[in-house]
Amino acid sequence: MSREIIVLCPRRPGIGALLERVGIRVGVRGDDGLKALSQAAATQVFDAADRMLLVIRDPVLVEVPGEAERLLGIEVPSPVWWVEIRAAAGVAEGEELAARCAGEMIVLDGGIICDGTRR
Repeated sequence: MSREIIVLCPRRPGIGALLERVGIRVGVRGDDGLKALSQAAATQVFDAADRMLLVIRDPVLVEVPGEAERLLGIEVPSPVWWVEIRAAAGVAEGEELAARCAGEMIVLDGGIICDGTRR
């Protein structure tokens, strides 16, 4: 089973800035073997063996008061930017990287981290 982390931010998070902060480059393999590919509505991160480690969905603005609270079961101010980070199933490196990305997103953009299993 994959692990999903939801990050809720008061302002639109920059996925490019996040990737740069954790040392992942889009389209180019870094010294650690990681690379990212941006697709239509998500960014995928791969390891040196081209295993997908995680997917970061593009931020979605949730403007309806109470909607994020209804979905997550926690009180959340509105509006809020909703970002899903999903680690590949059974890949420990992916889970660790997903948690690190979520933490760094909070450092860059503020907000809170929710474990996706609460939904």
